Amino acid sequence: MRLFTIGDSVSQGFMSLAAARTDLCFSTLIARSMGQAVGTQYLYPEWLMGGLPANIEKILRRLEKKYGSDINALDWLTILPTLESVLDETEDFFERGAGSAEHPYYLGGIEFFHNVAIQGFDIADSWMITPNICKYQIKLSNDKGDAKPGFLTLPNAAFYRIALKVLNPSLNPLFNDYSQLDWLKHHATAPGGVENLILWLGANNALGTVIGLEINQTPNDPNQTLNNPSQDPKSFREVREQWNLWHPNDFEAEYRELLNRVDGIMQNNTNPNWNVFIGTVPLVTIAPLAKGVGSTTEIDVPGEDKPSIYYKYYTYFPFEEDTVRETGTLYLTLQDALYIDDCIRTYNEVIKELVKSKNSQYPQARYHIVDLANALQQIAFKRNAGQVQYEFPEEFKFAYPQVNTKYYHADTTGRLRQGGLFSLDGIHPSAIGQGLIAYEFLKKMKDVGVVNNTQLDWKSIFSSDQLYSQPITLMHEFYDNKEFAETIIKLFGRNPLARNPVKN
Repeated sequence: MRLFTIGDSVSQGFMSLAAARTDLCFSTLIARSMGQAVGTQYLYPEWLMGGLPANIEKILRRLEKKYGSDINALDWLTILPTLESVLDETEDFFERGAGSAEHPYYLGGIEFFHNVAIQGFDIADSWMITPNICKYQIKLSNDKGDAKPGFLTLPNAAFYRIALKVLNPSLNPLFNDYSQLDWLKHHATAPGGVENLILWLGANNALGTVIGLEINQTPNDPNQTLNNPSQDPKSFREVREQWNLWHPNDFEAEYRELLNRVDGIMQNNTNPNWNVFIGTVPLVTIAPLAKGVGSTTEIDVPGEDKPSIYYKYYTYFPFEEDTVRETGTLYLTLQDALYIDDCIRTYNEVIKELVKSKNSQYPQARYHIVDLANALQQIAFKRNAGQVQYEFPEEFKFAYPQVNTKYYHADTTGRLRQGGLFSLDGIHPSAIGQGLIAYEFLKKMKDVGVVNNTQLDWKSIFSSDQLYSQPITLMHEFYDNKEFAETIIKLFGRNPLARNPVKN
């Protein structure tokens, strides 16, 4: 097997709040660059009905088709029913239709995927989550009535529905206890083994802070976060979901366990020329979902050659400082953002030290760091006060319109005004952003000698990114109509209508 991928939502191709476009994600692009036949030599799950749990782009395209580039006062009376119809289609398909947990993956005969990345996975999920646990949790949710139709509801147990179809697409009982790492072992010990492993986990050990705009840190006790024997495998994740930021010591314990497990598997790899490419954890505060508002402060970060720009508050992308102050919409402070980033910087130091230790056991390096955290920080528009440091591929030089990391916006004539590197959920990369991730991996793979060049079909990548090639003309409604923006943001599972005015 030339390429195998373990990761979370980014590696899965999650875009605009849905597990939708694995065909456009970076590992698929890498497989094509390697000359792999995508669909046979490199298999990935595809998601129908726009994907799980809710595709914001699909919602906006439906509204655009019905109302055009402007939604007038009378139209607003029918907005919610239109939105509901989109969500109902997805809910029906994945809870009761062909995409439900009772039906195998819609393309029959597929027992496994070469990309087993799963939305929402943190480090320990790579060995803890199995199809049996997924089926148990889906049944539990159904028994509680979560699958009953409701207004503006999403498919229940979406996390487990996604994981089930990735980890056991055929629903074969033989694979009901297969985690991501079990699939790695399955392939590594088979004839031919696994030549190249992409391993990119850790972002979800911090990402919840910018989704929820609050910090709930682990207790700095690996016995509680990782090794607690009282955690029933069927309910351990509920225990872990109370946290959204891992203390660096807890992160180190889990990442050490991950690398030990991976190394134990790869030592028995039937392919003697294996390599593991490990992504670092990006600074999640750069994601445009959490928009910086208010006054700015230059912060000198140790080890960096220029100050980084931080904002007084971080709130959801459509809102400004006055909304934070007047309504108390969920927000992070500058100090919060700094603390989150300092934790993540420590995570990446931990990863690099653990990789260095593993490599010392081999005559030549087997584990290779792909510093995606550094790449994203160089690309970040607002963090660098508009002075982007990243060296883009040559194809970006005169690509118009230019792209950046600001939240996506297009005008009513269909001209892209800003963004382009993140999808509409403000967290996950667009197809173009996925291309840049592939480019970063390919640069390291070229250094190692796995590939001969870093060439990607950028013309195809740009054209396949419909947010770029066919901009959405009613994006201004996100910015002009606060109630509409709040309705969409509720799909993230947070309530932006909280009223708790900010006090200095």
